[in-house]
Amino acid sequence: MSKRKLFGMLLAVSMVVFAGCGGKDDSQKTDSTVTGAATENTTENTTENTTENTTDADYSQDVITYGMTSAWDTINPYGSTTGSIYQNLVCDKLYDRLAFIEEAGKAVSPRGADSWETSDDGLSAIFHLNKNAKWHDGEAVTANDWAFTAKLITDPEFDYGLRSEFNTWAGTADDGVEVSENSVGVEVIDDYTLKISFKSATPIEDWLRLHNKFFYVLPEHLLKDISPADVQTSDFWKSPIGSGPCTYISEIAGSELQLGTFADYHLGAPKFGKLVMKVVADTNTITSISTGELDGFFQNPSVDNAMAAKSMGLTVDKSEKPTYVTVFLINNQNVTDKRIRQAMSYAIDKDLLIEQQMQGNGVASATCIIPDSEYDCGIKWSRDVEKAKSLLAEAGWDSNKTLSMAVTSARESMAAIIQQNLQEAGIKIEVQTVEIATMFSGLQDGTYDLGICATNAMDYPLWMAGYYDNKNATYCQITDTQYAELQDKIAAEMDETKRKELVNEYQKLLYDEMPLVILYDGYIFSVRSDRFEGYNGFEGNVNNQAVWKWSVKK
Repeated sequence: MSKRKLFGMLLAVSMVVFAGCGGKDDSQKTDSTVTGAATENTTENTTENTTENTTDADYSQDVITYGMTSAWDTINPYGSTTGSIYQNLVCDKLYDRLAFIEEAGKAVSPRGADSWETSDDGLSAIFHLNKNAKWHDGEAVTANDWAFTAKLITDPEFDYGLRSEFNTWAGTADDGVEVSENSVGVEVIDDYTLKISFKSATPIEDWLRLHNKFFYVLPEHLLKDISPADVQTSDFWKSPIGSGPCTYISEIAGSELQLGTFADYHLGAPKFGKLVMKVVADTNTITSISTGELDGFFQNPSVDNAMAAKSMGLTVDKSEKPTYVTVFLINNQNVTDKRIRQAMSYAIDKDLLIEQQMQGNGVASATCIIPDSEYDCGIKWSRDVEKAKSLLAEAGWDSNKTLSMAVTSARESMAAIIQQNLQEAGIKIEVQTVEIATMFSGLQDGTYDLGICATNAMDYPLWMAGYYDNKNATYCQITDTQYAELQDKIAAEMDETKRKELVNEYQKLLYDEMPLVILYDGYIFSVRSDRFEGYNGFEGNVNNQAVWKWSVKK
């Protein structure tokens, strides 16, 4: 598993981050229109796509309105150039994937596939597909559809900007394109058994956590007669047929998408008649819940906003694990001595930050592993200013030197606390408030020594690998190869006991070298209307939502 793919996963996760940090990442914004989109919708089309589920009650008139704080690119799962989480959450409802990723990536569970196992010493995986899966037009979904999709998206004539997500498959080049005709290692064993072969030994659940979110099945019977070069501009995308829990009704590009429910969805039909997904300003989300305009929205509100929503009588849920990670970034080329970096970790009052920034809803962290997760090796942090001073003395730190720290306006109060903490130990810093893109570029080119960011973590132990990647221009400008070498060993280890031993070694290395400081892991919150049931507001952070469990309170 290459560093490029791990870094790609990191960036995909990070796209959620900045909305939750008090400002949206501009890279999520798009002016593009939907490929081949049709904005007209007739009454007849609405009737055809809206499902009436009357097994226990009539849900056909029940509408769920769901807010998205950024627009999706397109309803074509292979038409996006950004891979943004908003894009994935839209396509997730129309098309199926092999597996569902549970909250925080703690597990993967059946979706398009009922089960899977590793074969050929980790060089391939066998997927046993759900035999009840159907397309929205009633045709059966088979292994032929999955293999057809794999061959299409790796075809050099098929224009797809995120194809490198599939370069782990045997028979593909580094850019994910097939190396020769029909070389892609995805094959049909029988109608309901699919085999995927990899270039190197790959733990299958790792692959599902990282890349499954990009592999949506497409209908062979509707697309096989269209040349790969013409699929992207096909009329198919004007009213697409998928096999997901929702059916297409209509779209206003960049603004609103209306979906019906699929009565024959193999995991169960959602208990509502229509899902309206609309773009809303992030400042209006909670207000819109309180007025009944929204039932839920995709964005983790700040703790203050969540508590305010709770005081208003709205339903506020708390994440099962502390997965909102706040990170103190250090340019390792500017701060080369690990003793200085260690001193910073000892000096910063993480507990005070948790109290002031998260109202106590967090855990002081030692490494990037989520505290108390199965991979947590037990390293604990405690503040020790005298230890920090001692390390600085050993390193010959010049107390007259001033380091520069860039932060966004949302992080100014944190920066003030950290500035005071470091000053107490003998490190002077100058804080500059900048845009988030300026902070990252300044850290990369050496303009800034320090910074602060946040992201959503996963149980997967290498979720943060991109931060330590010496092969890319990371935020911390790390050139040391030992992190990447150990990451490669962890990624390729098939034996879980040995894998945990390697992860323990990895945590000890990170804590000793301290290339950056994990400040805390915070709990996140979700706000929804009282009528919105079966909704987990944290599954979206890992690029999917169990919409088949959603319902409207009767």
